[in-house]
Amino acid sequence: MRKPSRRSRRAATDRSATTDIVSQLEVAVRYPHATLIGALVGGLVPWFARTLAHEQLPEAWSNGSRGLALVMLAVVLGCAAFSALTVYKFGRATFSDTRKAIGFTLALEGVMLVSTGATSGVALAVLVLINALGNGANIAMARQATCKQREAAARGAATRRSRAAGRSAPASAPSSTPFPVVDGTKAPRTSRPARKAPVQWMPVTEDAIDDAEIVYETKLLA
Repeated sequence: MRKPSRRSRRAATDRSATTDIVSQLEVAVRYPHATLIGALVGGLVPWFARTLAHEQLPEAWSNGSRGLALVMLAVVLGCAAFSALTVYKFGRATFSDTRKAIGFTLALEGVMLVSTGATSGVALAVLVLINALGNGANIAMARQATCKQREAAARGAATRRSRAAGRSAPASAPSSTPFPVVDGTKAPRTSRPARKAPVQWMPVTEDAIDDAEIVYETKLLA
């Protein structure tokens, strides 16, 4: 069996970037457990980034804890990268345009991290919703693909078993036609044609030859 290429594996794991939003919502509703896991994992990341960037990072920097501040900055950038990739896939699936997807991602992530007040809160809410939907739908679609593979494998196994049973089954004996019932009695089955009796050869005697000659001469005189 040939091993799938890197490009095919990448295409298989990037389904959320090419599947439309309505289809993602339908799959997410069909597999609620997978959707809930993705929503919890993905929705918390933007909130982590905003909380560190707006509250704990400035406080650590102002207190002189530069090392802690740098660590928090690295965490903020990691959270932003995670969220940005999900938002970019969402933008591609929504707008079908790479440039719009990039602008949409930079706008939401930038407003959430840089601005304060209501605009930052709205951007955070949108990012949480997009990350919850994107990651939840991605896990749900992976679950759907796994279920389809299991069903196909089960159907193939059942087909192979039925074929093997058909090959190993003995040939069935010809079915005998039952006697038809007429007036409560069974009519006799149509008899097969009787075989001809074998010809029996009688020994030729002298008396038989004399009799045959007499009959022959009588026919000539007549």
